Amino acid sequence: MASPDAAHTFRAWTHRGPPFPSSLSLVEQHPPLPATLGPHELLVEVYAAALNPLDSQLANLALFRLPALASPHGIGCDFSGVVLARGTQVTNLSIGAQVMGVTVNPLASPNGGTLSQISVIDLSRSAVIPKPPHLSWTQAAALPLAFLTARTVLSPPYLVLPPSDQGAPAAPRTIVVLGASSAVGQHVVQLASKQQHLRVVATCSPRSNPLVASLGAASTLDYHSPDLASSLLALRPREGYLSIIDCAGGTLLLPHLSALLTPRTRAFQPGGSYTTIVGDKPSSARLALGGATTYLWCWRMLVRFLVGYWAAVARLCGGRPRYACVSFRRDAGWLSEVGGLTRERGDYEVRIEDEFAFEDVERAFERLNEGRARGKIVVRVKET
Repeated sequence: MASPDAAHTFRAWTHRGPPFPSSLSLVEQHPPLPATLGPHELLVEVYAAALNPLDSQLANLALFRLPALASPHGIGCDFSGVVLARGTQVTNLSIGAQVMGVTVNPLASPNGGTLSQISVIDLSRSAVIPKPPHLSWTQAAALPLAFLTARTVLSPPYLVLPPSDQGAPAAPRTIVVLGASSAVGQHVVQLASKQQHLRVVATCSPRSNPLVASLGAASTLDYHSPDLASSLLALRPREGYLSIIDCAGGTLLLPHLSALLTPRTRAFQPGGSYTTIVGDKPSSARLALGGATTYLWCWRMLVRFLVGYWAAVARLCGGRPRYACVSFRRDAGWLSEVGGLTRERGDYEVRIEDEFAFEDVERAFERLNEGRARGKIVVRVKET
């Protein structure tokens, strides 16, 4: 597509807040002229967009009931597409470049979401890179948010290796991944086992055992089991688990963290960590917002975080382990790693559970909100 002008129209999916997804609507829009772009903005023709629980959670926020926010808003974070125009300060992405990335703007205008044939991407709140040529449009759209979330939880300050392991550890450290068959969980298992050479104990449903094992998990446990803590204690290595990474939500293991995790010592003061991307809410509460914003209304989680990460307080409280509820880091450098991972490692999987046509976005969200997908739900915005 050539650079659009005011005579053209395009279609975009929008929402008006809760109840979601019944507030979804497909609307006609006029594209912004390239001259009106902000200095750090891209105008992108979107080829594919992946759905995330975050999309539903943001659209379902009660704040959208306020009259001041009643106008339609764009929806969607993950995308792949082609640059049509760029702002004056954008120098690393040229017009015509094939790109992939993630953008988050809950108050986006109708053309600010990625479920739009043409989207305005603000690079100040996005991570955008050139699309590796070996990735399809749908694969490229499926990667960004889930990959960056996994990369975040597997990096300092959340996962920290003991000083003795900074070179070549004598034996691999062990981590636990809760909800390993989720989109983020699959990337955590693969990055941990294949890139960081960690041993992974994973929880998932019995039907997902073969998938999770194929991704690199050394052991799998049924996450429905009421004896999950006992099973993890039985598999616990002598030094304890270096990290428990929760991609499912809930509080089942919180009373057992001191027994499960690597203890704090003088030589390794950080000790093991519990990092969740969901928080205390159960996996059934899919439309409730997770991530670091949950600290704003869940004081128990905030206290856990402060006690665990403030070392002096942690010692006073008996060496409490580190706890954090995190959101992904929008890091284009990290996202650039996907090219090498998917090209050089033939065993790194980008799993797409289902694809939908652009007109079927409502059905795509229904599929997402079932919570049973073992891969990404992707919308083909432009049929190629």
